[in-house]
Amino acid sequence: MPAPALRATIRYEAILTARHRIVWLSLIPLCALILLLSGFPYGRNRTDEVAAIGDTALLINFLGSIGIAIVLADQLARQRKPGLRELFDATPAGGRTRSAGIILGPWLVASIPGCLVLLVMGAWLSVTAGSVRPLGAAVIGLVTIVLPGSLLLTMLANVASLLLPGAVTRVLVVPFWYWATALTPLVPIPTTAQTILSPLGDYQAAQWLNVTLSRSDADWLHPTAGAAAAIAALAITLATTLLAFLVGHLALTKSR
Repeated sequence: MPAPALRATIRYEAILTARHRIVWLSLIPLCALILLLSGFPYGRNRTDEVAAIGDTALLINFLGSIGIAIVLADQLARQRKPGLRELFDATPAGGRTRSAGIILGPWLVASIPGCLVLLVMGAWLSVTAGSVRPLGAAVIGLVTIVLPGSLLLTMLANVASLLLPGAVTRVLVVPFWYWATALTPLVPIPTTAQTILSPLGDYQAAQWLNVTLSRSDADWLHPTAGAAAAIAALAITLATTLLAFLVGHLALTKSR
């Protein structure tokens, strides 16, 4: 992908998204709910500031990713609208570059509220604890949990919108993300939740943010928490996101 064309596309799409009031009207109330549920600014874990950041990162990934994906579910599908397709084809950006920019620009803007919640909590806890560890943990939480998770769900929602009506996709986002990240063994259906395949970030939080792993059976789906498991879980999320992007771009190309 040509870097200048990608940067220009991301910037243009980000500016357009930032000007849409519906984005902020949708995401800010969701952030308010996250603030309430997370016990902001101290977090739910009052004995370990880093673990409090980890719990909040998981909460933001669970709730915030749903909001972002619902708001941005039709970014790729917009390219199929009459007139817009010809307009996009006239731009210097190639097909994959344009598709990547159309996803990344709005996603970066929509991610700002959740990122601010975690960073402000990290800064506050760093001040009260007299240590930079909570702020460093917030950055780690963003890079390894919040951003990868929300980008994956946003990408999957966009692929689904190429195959289903946008309204249907938005409705399905919530039960799908719950199935993938939070479904408990009490519900007797297969799920990626609480496994190394889950995009929630359990293993990253357990390794780097002092969060207790909810399940560890020492098998390949539920390995013991550690650096290898955390890196593998993050790599699976990123690889799935890339695969979804390639599938979405291919579906978009075939539909033209």
